[in-house]
Amino acid sequence: MDELRSRLAAILAVEEAEPTDWLEVERLASQLQRELPIDATPEAVHRYLDDADIRSRDNSYGARQRQDVRRYVDHGEYDDGIPVPWWGCALVLLGAAGIVKWLLM
Repeated sequence: MDELRSRLAAILAVEEAEPTDWLEVERLASQLQRELPIDATPEAVHRYLDDADIRSRDNSYGARQRQDVRRYVDHGEYDDGIPVPWWGCALVLLGAAGIVKWLLM
């Protein structure tokens, strides 16, 4: 994982340089993506490696992806999902209990 993080840092460095060499970013990303097992790395990393063409056209999308990958590179943290609030789980349980009660009547 340290090698993955260092290679991602190298891609980020090329991408954050002005002006960005998008051909080099895509080359580095494609090379790394070919070497990675899809089930052993975070989804955010795969999206980042796959979406250089979109980031080159959409600055806000690129900023979000770079922020996610930068967090992974710097801290080893990533977020691949949408957190479900505790009250959402409670609501599901309450609904299930209501259905069970209705069926038993």
